[in-house]
Amino acid sequence: MKYTKLLNTTLEKYKTNGAEEAYHYISKHANEVEGNHAQIYNFQYALAAASGHEDEALAIMKEAIIENGHWYSYTYLLEDEDLDSLRKNEEFQYMIDLCRNREEEAKKNAESTLEVIVPDKDRTKEGLFIALHGNQENNSFTKVNWQTVTSNGFVLGLPQSSQIEFSGGYNWDDVEKGSMELQTHYETMKQNVQVNHGSIILGGFSAGAGVILNTILKRDIPVQGFIFVGPWLPDVEQYADQLAMMADKGIKGYIICGDQDEDSLDCTNTFIKLLEKKNVKHVFELVNELDHDYPENFDRFLNKAIDYLTNQH
Repeated sequence: MKYTKLLNTTLEKYKTNGAEEAYHYISKHANEVEGNHAQIYNFQYALAAASGHEDEALAIMKEAIIENGHWYSYTYLLEDEDLDSLRKNEEFQYMIDLCRNREEEAKKNAESTLEVIVPDKDRTKEGLFIALHGNQENNSFTKVNWQTVTSNGFVLGLPQSSQIEFSGGYNWDDVEKGSMELQTHYETMKQNVQVNHGSIILGGFSAGAGVILNTILKRDIPVQGFIFVGPWLPDVEQYADQLAMMADKGIKGYIICGDQDEDSLDCTNTFIKLLEKKNVKHVFELVNELDHDYPENFDRFLNKAIDYLTNQH
């Protein structure tokens, strides 16, 4: 099971069957996945509290915050209704004060980072590929999904947002700020990474797709194409009049979304209609029985997408 699948299934069980079943489900599978365990702890203690297991919830919080040094948004800890039963507990108050101090320190020192992965020295460097994580994610998770592009000869850049939400969880809530950071990281890669061909492809999951779309339309990166997975584009209609620019420049898109994606399917369908209206070349793959996640065989989708974006079709 993948990390995102664990979280999505837990949320679905909470929605349909209640906190108790969701709590037991995530607790059973928590150690079976690679991902941000600060977030898994968060699901566990919140669901335990919502199920009436206050002592278990506090024990999980201690393990996460005191033993492992994680922190969570102070505002979230004060306001989440799932945690209401813990609020009068002195240990809970002590831990949220710890989180407040750690949050202030983390945000004071927050900066966007860039990881670069270069193909094997014997492989021709075909171009630059820059991939963005989704909200509440980080580069370690993103790298696992996108690093196969190096086997196609691309130098892979992985920008991580400066907008930290909790331990190991970053977001793109300020899209303009994220777009500026992406532009800066592109300039860094252009100056420091030598490639033999001019292909530049941008890829993004969920909210990362929104930052990429904003960047393509408003900033100065000579993009050949983009790959969106489960694109979360709640404000996509604001870009309607600008999308024709992509057709004029020959920028193509490859969009992948699950037919069970309650977060992104509606806005993805709106985006596809706008691309069609503005004559932007694109491929849309609707994946059966996929929720807000990467497809299981994402490498195959990536290879198809790169072939489409880099060749004349």
